[in-house]
Order: sequence, then C-alpha cells, then structure tokens
Amino acid sequence: MERTSAIPMICRHPSQGQKLDVAGLNEITVLIDRSETERTEVAINSWIPGLDGPPHAHVAKEQNFLVTSGWGEVVIGADRFPAAPGDFFYLPAGVVHQTINLNKDQRLDYFLFNAFIDADKEGHASFAAHIDQVKATRKQQAAQQRSDADSALAGRAAVARRGLRAVLPGAPASGVTLVARGDSERCEALAWHLAAGGAATLAPDTAKEQTLFVFAGEGTIQVGSERTAVQPRSTVFVPRNTSATLTAANTSSLQVISFGSIVS
Repeated sequence: MERTSAIPMICRHPSQGQKLDVAGLNEITVLIDRSETERTEVAINSWIPGLDGPPHAHVAKEQNFLVTSGWGEVVIGADRFPAAPGDFFYLPAGVVHQTINLNKDQRLDYFLFNAFIDADKEGHASFAAHIDQVKATRKQQAAQQRSDADSALAGRAAVARRGLRAVLPGAPASGVTLVARGDSERCEALAWHLAAGGAATLAPDTAKEQTLFVFAGEGTIQVGSERTAVQPRSTVFVPRNTSATLTAANTSSLQVISFGSIVS
C-alpha cells in the first residue's frame, strides 16, 4: 500500500548517513531510506579501487547514478560508458549493469537514486535489509563476472528500455532534462545550475516525490515552510505536492539535480 500519512522534508549529508558494507566490494551510505518514503531511496555508493564490480540487475527499481569522485566505466546492457565526476547515468529496471573502477588508487563514488516500480520496494523494509539479502550474491557475481539475471530480463521484455549517459551542464542553466518522465517507468531527473544569487522554484507535483542533490556550490533550499543551508553532497527530500525553492549564495553558484519518483 502507498503511504498516506504526511512525510516531512529530510535534509542529510553523507556524514550523517548509515553505512552498509557490501561484501567488501563497496560501501553504501544511506541518505534517504525506503522506510521513510513512498517510492524513493538514495545513497552514496563508494567502490573500492581497481574493482570490476558485480554484473547484476534490479527488476523492481530504476536507478540513476551521478558520479561525484573517481573515474572508471559504467556498463548498461550492451553499452559501455566512461564515468567521471559530473557524469549522469539512467539504468532501466531489469537491465544488467556493472560499475568498473579503473583507478587502482582511488575509490569511485556516485550518488545513487532508486525509484521503486511498486510500493512493495523489493519486499524489504529497509536498504539494510536488502543488502543483507544480496551481499553474498554480489560477491559471487563479482568473482565470476557474470549476472544471474537472465530470467529478470526476459520477464521485462515488454517494457525494455535502454540506459543513457548525460553530462551535467557546465554553465548556468535551469531545468535541463536528464531523464524525461515519459522515457522511464517511475522516475525523472532535471539539472539546475544557478548563478551566484540566483533562484528557482520547483512547483508542487501531486504525482511525484523529489530528491534534491547538491553537486556543487552553496546556498539554501526551502521546502514548504522549512529552509535549510546546503553544501556539496547535501541531500534534501521533498514530499509529494510540496514546492521547493533553490537559492544560490551571493558568492557561489549552485548545482542541484532534482530526481523524481513517480508515485501515481
């Protein structure tokens, strides 16, 4: 069932998140847990140096990656893309994907946004419960460099979509579409790059809840009547049917990615 009770604004930095170890392959820092939202979950995913990660797929969620540090490759289906800070990736549900850290000395980190296809959220009450269930499988997939997701791919053939890579705009721009609502099942993503002192308002939407991730710069974000100062890697959750205003500091531009989970 969908949540009907009021969900508050949430603002977190990775220093405040719950850390989950995934079989020594990567560390997930939970920023917004699935237990706190209707269809959304977000985290920082940090992969160890020199790792060819586990090829795998998720049937019940779409994913977006935004690389924040390090470099390597992201494989989505038959496509292989370079990955560096500012690169954005959309991963359809049911498509085998893989993260490869080509740097032998530095971790590869990205912001991870999960939009669940249905309210069951993979049948796990929390991100931690999900990791407990899959970490042994992920270790095996990494060791064998093979996914066991063929049945998942076949089951989603009717709604098959192709992943994509985009690069964040380098100059000030408002509302640049990264993933359009009509090109996904349950998510969308927009990039906002405000010049110093600039502002933008995101209108309330009854159909989606949003997550605002600060990629660079400083400023404030107001959600409804609540306002919070933000810095790089601040994450702000915006409930459905709630407006949000982004304001860059007078001395700094502000780059924010708005991720939306379509609930209804």
